Amino acid sequence: MARKIIHVILGKANPNRMNGVNKVVSHLAATQAGLGSKVQIWGITKDPNHDYPKRNFQTLLFRDYKLKFFLDFYLKTAIKNLDKDSTIFHLHGAYLPQLYTFSRLLVKHNLPYVYTPHGAFNLVAMQRSATKKKLYNQFLESYIVKNAKAVHSIGASELIGTEATFKNAKQVLIPNGQELLEKQGDSIKQNEFPIFGFVGRLDKHTKGLDLLLNGFAQFLNQKGSPAELWLLGDGPDRSELEALAQKLNIDKQVQFKGAVYGTEKMNLMQQFDYLCLNSRNEGLPGVVLEAAAVGVPAIVSQETNLSSYINTYQSGIVLSKNTAEQIAKALFQGAKNRTSGLLNQQSENAQEMIVRDFCWKHIAQQHLAVYES
Repeated sequence: MARKIIHVILGKANPNRMNGVNKVVSHLAATQAGLGSKVQIWGITKDPNHDYPKRNFQTLLFRDYKLKFFLDFYLKTAIKNLDKDSTIFHLHGAYLPQLYTFSRLLVKHNLPYVYTPHGAFNLVAMQRSATKKKLYNQFLESYIVKNAKAVHSIGASELIGTEATFKNAKQVLIPNGQELLEKQGDSIKQNEFPIFGFVGRLDKHTKGLDLLLNGFAQFLNQKGSPAELWLLGDGPDRSELEALAQKLNIDKQVQFKGAVYGTEKMNLMQQFDYLCLNSRNEGLPGVVLEAAAVGVPAIVSQETNLSSYINTYQSGIVLSKNTAEQIAKALFQGAKNRTSGLLNQQSENAQEMIVRDFCWKHIAQQHLAVYES
């Protein structure tokens, strides 16, 4: 008998939110439901209103409390009423007190679960608030990991970090998925000059945006011909990045587009010659997959966990080191590829990469195999 799959998330798994975990969980649940599985999402949220797009699976929302280790009474009741022989849980997120309490309830009721930290266990992420995380790992996170049927990593760096932090964890590596997206207009680039772009939260350090602006400035100073860098998104460091662009005297070539969503975001992204994501730390960035799905190749750092895919399919440029100098070099190569025809080939390769390695159906089936193992 097929198991009922219950995904647990902080929030509502609304795919229209900027939060990448919401999008991933929504797509995974929808694909599993489409394959015939019984799927639910249980959301722990401050606002239990069902304000999300129509979906092909049931969503139950439970109230989140200020005391994060406390769970909604109705959630506890729902767990007690489950058929324990045919249910498996999939917990999403990391360093969440709610999930610690939740995991203890599951163990108490002999209910199995898979745990996805969504990139939080790679070593670079562990270095931020290192002392607090070390204590949290020792007393709380280690319990969730130890009792999980499997700890699911989305990138190679997370596999390494998980093993270094939680010895002998039962691990599995499965990337996030992406489907091909319909292109708008002519698929061949018509830009008069190179347009490079970034999409995401304007977090200077994590996303490496200080390096990107400095690299773009070096590129402009040496190239001496027009080019633009578009930043799609908003975040805590926007004003600081705007000031840096002015300081580097590239503010006329750098466009801060603000937060954009849906069709508007995809239309702007399609105008990029290359998406640039030179993050210092990532799990598996969905924006690179979104861009590839419409044929936009990427310039990425090795820290994105996508370098092996980009190299295998020749669907972009991988930085040898995440420095301003190497970014400038990659931008030069990208500009050269526009005139040589290689850009169009990389565009086709990017879509092939999505079809072969990131099909949501195949990824959902891999998760189903983990549940049944």
